Amino acid sequence: MEYGANWSRLDLKTKAKEAFRRNYGSCVLMSIILMLLSGVVTAMERVGDEEYYFIEWGVVIGVSILSILLGIFLWNVFTVGGCRFFVENRDYNAPVSKILFGFQGSHYGNVVWVMFLMNLKIFLWTLLFIIPGIVKTYEYMMVPYILAEQPDIRQEDAFAISRQMMRNQKFDAFCLQLSFLGWDLLAVFTCGLAGIFWSFPYYYATEAELYAVLRDDWLQKQNSGSGQDTRTE
Repeated sequence: MEYGANWSRLDLKTKAKEAFRRNYGSCVLMSIILMLLSGVVTAMERVGDEEYYFIEWGVVIGVSILSILLGIFLWNVFTVGGCRFFVENRDYNAPVSKILFGFQGSHYGNVVWVMFLMNLKIFLWTLLFIIPGIVKTYEYMMVPYILAEQPDIRQEDAFAISRQMMRNQKFDAFCLQLSFLGWDLLAVFTCGLAGIFWSFPYYYATEAELYAVLRDDWLQKQNSGSGQDTRTE
């Protein structure tokens, strides 16, 4: 069954599994690294929860600020590196060192800035009764991938391109994510083992396939002169 104009879940997952299995060890290791980094940031953010009420407020505030800074200057950049890895892994056995892509060259500052703006925009839209934030989350879903291929791109162009790529694709992308629910439940029942060794890298690879399809479709429309500027929020 076709989704959007150009892709189906089955096709994306089939191609993702082929790329994932071809470079299985590196894909698993990349997923573990991303999970650990995300876990560290999340654990630090939870310091402010009620279960940590016995910690001095000064410590809570300090750790909260540190977690925000780590998210902005490290985690977001590693996320772009992970996207770079899975996009390149579609064509060849990409090395795990690709996770450092965002830190290389002179584009680190731009990657930090664009990712910060993306998260800020989503957060501010989420304040409007949640739903607008969810819509924006999917609208900007491709920004990290765009940065992974064009790390020096201007922030307004990154958001505009992502909006164009995700036009009429948000619900289908949601359904694609929902199709991994069974794997997520299996990961819970196996204490995370199924997630580490299969479902997480499988999902990352599938999302990279989705990006590639939407990117190619966007480029084709631009080359045919049918692209439109959508820089308004």
